[in-house]
Amino acid sequence: MKTEKKIKIAAICGSPQRGNTYGILKMLKESNTEIDFNIIMLSELNLTDCLACYSCIDKGEENCPLKDDRDIILEAMNEADATIFASPTYARAISALMKKFIERTSYLAHRPPYFGKYAMALSTCAGFGADHTTKFLREHFTQCGFEFVSSLELKIASKTEKETAHNRVIALKEYGKLLRAIQTHEEHKPSLGQLVYFNIFKGISEMNKAKGWADYRFYKDKKDFYYDIKIPFVKNRIAKWIANREIKKMKANK
Repeated sequence: MKTEKKIKIAAICGSPQRGNTYGILKMLKESNTEIDFNIIMLSELNLTDCLACYSCIDKGEENCPLKDDRDIILEAMNEADATIFASPTYARAISALMKKFIERTSYLAHRPPYFGKYAMALSTCAGFGADHTTKFLREHFTQCGFEFVSSLELKIASKTEKETAHNRVIALKEYGKLLRAIQTHEEHKPSLGQLVYFNIFKGISEMNKAKGWADYRFYKDKKDFYYDIKIPFVKNRIAKWIANREIKKMKANK
């Protein structure tokens, strides 16, 4: 008898403590014990500050001089069907821990590997600014290939029973969207913005192939997008036109 594959979720928590953001993730995990739900606390791992040496981008991520727990996180993301990127809102932005993780894996935006994987952005705050946090998470990790199907901004201030119950309902609703996306697994259709980014990165990789050979090797055999998919003619032409315009600006400023 064939058994169904168990859904795997990786939840990257950028909080420095097991507080409000962790509490929401823990609640989601406990809401369905049939799901392999792995909460990864960045605060409990060894993440070194990025040196901005560009080795990961130019030569490949395997050439990064830093040796820390980066690959433990990436392995969890690679094995998961979806990833929840969760950060408390500090000063209307993501936490320093989440920013450190993004800097350590910035090459993913150059050579996105996560198409076909789903994602959810989650932020908690006591006042306001959570929308800024989730917007940043969505924009960055979309460029890494993830398809965001839900976004969750929760205000945790009074911690009353009413507030807790309200947040639980909203959180479970957005989490449900993520699970349904995994189960239906509809084909991803690239947005105009993603097509523009693809063409810009491909163009830059050709301009910089002597130094940035990792990007060049990644893009050289790709035609219209990161994977084979039929792109509407007009949409494709518009994306290439916008990208070429931006590349010309870069050349003019050199």
